[in-house]
Amino acid sequence: MLTGLFLFALATDGAMNGQSSTQDYQSVDLGDGYVRVVTSTYSIEVPQNWKISPETSFGQRKIAEPSGGNLGVMTAPPTDQSWESLYRTALYFVTRERPGQPTPYTIEKHKTGLESCVFSVKNESGFADRRFVMIKSPAQGLLALSVEIPNETETRDWERHFRRMVESAKFLPG
Repeated sequence: MLTGLFLFALATDGAMNGQSSTQDYQSVDLGDGYVRVVTSTYSIEVPQNWKISPETSFGQRKIAEPSGGNLGVMTAPPTDQSWESLYRTALYFVTRERPGQPTPYTIEKHKTGLESCVFSVKNESGFADRRFVMIKSPAQGLLALSVEIPNETETRDWERHFRRMVESAKFLPG
């Protein structure tokens, strides 16, 4: 049930219900055009001067750029569900929000040594405009990272931002 709520929130781009009006993270300028966002449970690096939303009551945070694209972060409690089950649940909500053609997932080792599940969803023209990486820690839960690329001409920049966020993502000791 919690995983379903987690993935539903991952898929929802609009409503930020349950947001806190106070800043629930710290931001550290890295001096290279990026900031490190440090929350109580994880840290990531994202482009400086982008709008960072408060975390919703179901663990979702968006990092928005004025052109319309965004990076997303979602947390969920520890789960023993298989990657196949998590992938299928994610796809249910992601494609319900907006239709698309999912790619098969791959299991990769994240920089932290944890397993991750990587997949994309292609739009009607065949472009993978939505990309996802879920990192699973048996003790700390799931950290789902996503990017929504606003248009194909900006792909290289968005891939660079997403790669930086994914490579820098880490669970913090609780």
